[in-house]
Amino acid sequence: MAVSPSTDNYQVGKGVVSFSTDDGANFRDVGNVSIFEWTPTVDKLDHFSSREGVKVKDKSIAITTAATLKMTMDEITADNLAMLALGEVDSDTDGDHTITSMSSSSVEGIIKFEGANDVGLQIDFIGKVSFVPSGSFNPISDEWNTIEVTGEMVFTDADGLGLWTVHDGA
Repeated sequence: MAVSPSTDNYQVGKGVVSFSTDDGANFRDVGNVSIFEWTPTVDKLDHFSSREGVKVKDKSIAITTAATLKMTMDEITADNLAMLALGEVDSDTDGDHTITSMSSSSVEGIIKFEGANDVGLQIDFIGKVSFVPSGSFNPISDEWNTIEVTGEMVFTDADGLGLWTVHDGA
């Protein structure tokens, strides 16, 4: 890793996203993902001194930490659509797949991102997530369809709210 400041630390991110509903025993490639955004949130409790004419903040502590993961999948598959529809996929002998919409309250599993970019350091991510729909799906369109889901990261002792690995290209 180059010491900052250095243009060698700039990155054009690319990567492969996989998802597992069986605690990481089997991952499936979700296909092309055009958006993979991890967003931390921190709720703070502020304290103000009242010793003088104007209150002054004299302490601020974090009382809640959380993170969300927003993902836009470009490939319309039964498994990806089931993440949006909160359903399970049933397959028949003809190769057709049916999804009963809203048969689950969320889709929980392990999400894995493996960096595959050519420019900059590659970054990997793995964490437990609980997905719920965050977009709509319109099968009638003059544009490329996508499936958008947003998940709340679930804390684990091993990975916290997600484990990041930055690969040193040196």
